[in-house]
Amino acid sequence: MRKSTLLLFLFPLIACSSFINENDGYEVALDKWEESKFSHYEFRYGLACICPQTNPSLIVVYADTVYQVLDPETRDSLMVQTAENMFEYAGDVYRSSYRTIDELFEIIKDARARDAYKLYVEYDESKGFPISIDIDYIKNAVDDEVFYSVSEYQEYRATIF
Repeated sequence: MRKSTLLLFLFPLIACSSFINENDGYEVALDKWEESKFSHYEFRYGLACICPQTNPSLIVVYADTVYQVLDPETRDSLMVQTAENMFEYAGDVYRSSYRTIDELFEIIKDARARDAYKLYVEYDESKGFPISIDIDYIKNAVDDEVFYSVSEYQEYRATIF
């Protein structure tokens, strides 16, 4: 009988845990990333927010810099339509929307420093890079939420460019 009573008391504590889940995982993940990181890699990238248009994309990083933003299906340069109805390269128009893995770690660091209301991060177990970042900076504020996703990570051991 005592075990069931204890479980009844613990369940509400578990159900009401803080949104910020990544404090312990950040340093471990960052260490893994820095130990195994390559300066040339690509990954499928997603960004959901009230911000400039960002279609799902393939980010190619060369020398720790966003080198290309590609359509993930065709591998052609990702083009976007501007307000003037012109088509331009997405990486030029919305550069601040496309991030390297190092920049994603900086976003997590910034959200921690700003004491974001909700910060939920999942990391790749072997390499440590973030595979999903869900941030809500201010409780009950509208349009401050942002979600990043990383998948299909592939590193390049030799220069291919």
